[in-house]
Formats: sequence, structure tokens, C-alpha cells
Amino acid sequence: MGQTYQVVLTPGAQADIKSIYDYLLENASYQTAERVKAGIEEEIVKLAQMPESRGLLQGTTSNTVYRRVLKWSYRIIFTIEEEELRVLVVRIDHAKSDPDKLKDLP
Repeated sequence: MGQTYQVVLTPGAQADIKSIYDYLLENASYQTAERVKAGIEEEIVKLAQMPESRGLLQGTTSNTVYRRVLKWSYRIIFTIEEEELRVLVVRIDHAKSDPDKLKDLP
């Protein structure tokens, strides 16, 4: 088995989860909001193992290499900091979000 990475969410990624939750709470149901939040968080935890196996994110203008993993219609965007054995989750959005938002990645 490979190395285990520490998974860290940026404040922006934490805000994204809250925004998704609040949207679903208002427009769907409490159960849906809870299920989606739990599913996204479960997928994030899995990034501790072999994060490099996830697909590369296309369309960024940054020199940083970003990867992404999908959970239902949500895209979890992250970068790997090999020296620190850390996965940094920078954004969580809907897969159909405006691709121009990717230009603002740190």
C-alpha cells in the first residue's frame, strides 16, 4: 500500500460545502442536503490514498497542477503537495459550473 496523505480543505472549499448544503436545504430537502454533504466528505477522505490516480483538471491558467474527482454532479478540485504528503482541496463546485471560474484557482 502507498503512502497516506493528510487531506486539508482550504477555507474556500469549506465555504463551498456550506454553500452546496445551504442550497440543497433550501431547494431540495434536509435529507438530500445531508446525503450530498456526507457523500462529498466521504470522497474527500478517500483522497488520503493514491490521490495521484485522480484525473487532471483541464482549463486552468495556473502553473499549479490540479486534479479533480467527481462525486455525483460535484467536482472536488485539489492539488498534491508531495513534499508535505498533503492533499489540498481548493474548490468544490457543480460539474456544470462556469469554466471561467477555474481561472481564479490559487
